[in-house]
Amino acid sequence: MVIEIDTYAASEKTDASASMAAAIDGFLAKHADSSMFLRSNLARSGLVNGDQPFQGAYAVARNDNGEIRGVAAQYWSGLIVLQVPSHDPELDAAKLARAAMEAGGRPVRGFAGPRAQVVSARAALGMDGRQTRLDSDERMYAVDLADLQVPDPLKRGVVTCRQPLESELNLLIEWRVAYAIDQLGAEDTPALRRQAKEEILRFTSDNHNWVLLCEDKPVAYAAFNAVTADMVQIGGVWTPPLLRSNGFARYCVAGALQAAHENGKRRAVLFTGRSNWPALRAYVSLGFREVGDYSLVLFAD
Repeated sequence: MVIEIDTYAASEKTDASASMAAAIDGFLAKHADSSMFLRSNLARSGLVNGDQPFQGAYAVARNDNGEIRGVAAQYWSGLIVLQVPSHDPELDAAKLARAAMEAGGRPVRGFAGPRAQVVSARAALGMDGRQTRLDSDERMYAVDLADLQVPDPLKRGVVTCRQPLESELNLLIEWRVAYAIDQLGAEDTPALRRQAKEEILRFTSDNHNWVLLCEDKPVAYAAFNAVTADMVQIGGVWTPPLLRSNGFARYCVAGALQAAHENGKRRAVLFTGRSNWPALRAYVSLGFREVGDYSLVLFAD
């Protein structure tokens, strides 16, 4: 079967690009759990390739019947994100990653996607030897929000979960910096602090982040790092070290997902390290079940 790859890197949205974006999303929806970054960014920015958050260049593979069989994108951040299921022998993640990179025209800062696809693309692009600050092999979990198991302290109001107040944003920026250093291998630099501020302000403006309160004090944080019409992806979960082992992260995730369900979302996904047993146990207790794997690679340079 012949596979052809087309690229899309428009400077602005058009009717034609909107139609193509809808077709791409239709393919990605068949692999929804592991396509949240692609679908969320596509919904926000379409096929526009620019330097603003969520914009990027897309490479799309079709078979000789015109069916979409794989998608890769390189985003404004330099990250290449993959969804290339191994249905066709002549198609691999590396071909699409290279096409997205060439269309995007940016240095590659990392990869994200199902683990095997990330490994294949990175090796084929000759980037196995590049030093990383993060090279994760993670478990992906999902829950239908109708089946969410809400912890008793949240039900009884011992703790409460809500969206942050303006007066709490400086604290959340500090937490975001700490999260990036602890979980993503980042260094505490002015650039990281600018990025953390931009991310917290964006999450807050979009109503995509949540803070847990215990005795009226913020004790944990969670965000939706990707959102579609009916799904959310949890990310950036953080509890300060001195407040851990109290269940606060679990309660915060549950509270955020309760609100998502009330707002019409039907499903949530997340990914976390294979050896992060406290987090894995917490998510399973909320009703999450393993649905696959995921990998995030971030280069040190």
